[in-house]
Order: sequence, then structure tokens, then C-alpha cells
Amino acid sequence: MPPLSPSVSEVLSKRLHEAREDLLATLRSRTDAPDDEAPAIAPLAHQGQSDDAPQSDMLSDIEQHLADHESALLHEIDIAIGKLESGGAGICEACGQDIPEDRLLATPTVRLCIACQEQLEKDRHTGRGPSM
Repeated sequence: MPPLSPSVSEVLSKRLHEAREDLLATLRSRTDAPDDEAPAIAPLAHQGQSDDAPQSDMLSDIEQHLADHESALLHEIDIAIGKLESGGAGICEACGQDIPEDRLLATPTVRLCIACQEQLEKDRHTGRGPSM
């Protein structure tokens, strides 16, 4: 299996590290707050004096869901950075075949080749095709 070309490796590294920093900043904005304020993710952060409690709860739930999603994405980015640094980037985790550089450039956190991804989606019934 040929390693990634140096130019693709450099582009992937730059994009992954930038995405990681952006995500960390976003997560910090949800969880950090001045001493006299609750962070955006806090249960009562969206409730004012005359606010509707269910709406406040819904907004807090949305903030929590977004933070969970961003944390999962951060984990995927960390895995991709680790694989890139160890020389394992571009190798399908399921079959061991090469993942095309164009696929990696399109989605730097991809872990499966197209054939294995299609099989996974078929097995889990999560593909984009018809559901009936």
C-alpha cells in the first residue's frame, strides 16, 4: 500500500488541525461563561424572568445535543490526526485496502473505503437509497 503523497498528507494535517481548533473554540463557547452567567449548555441558561420554561428546557437540550455532536466529531478528528501521524491514514479499517486520496480530501475523517462504507450502510439500513 503506497503511503499518502506528502502534499495530500500536509493538506489533511492542516485541515484536521484547523477543524480541531475551530471545534474546541465552539465547545468552549458552549461551556465557558463569565462568573456571573451560566454557560450556554447549563439547564437554566436560557430562562429569563418571563421566559417560558418548556422553551428554555428545549434550548438547553439543543445546546447539549450540539455539544455531544461536536464532542463526537472532535473524537473523529483526533483519530484521523493520530492515523495521519502514525502512517495509518488512507487505509480502510474494515478491509485494509487503500482509501483514495480524493475521498480523504473530501472527508478527512473517513475511516472506510467506499465499498466497505456502502456495505456498512446496507447492513445498518442507513444508506441514502429508498427506505421501502
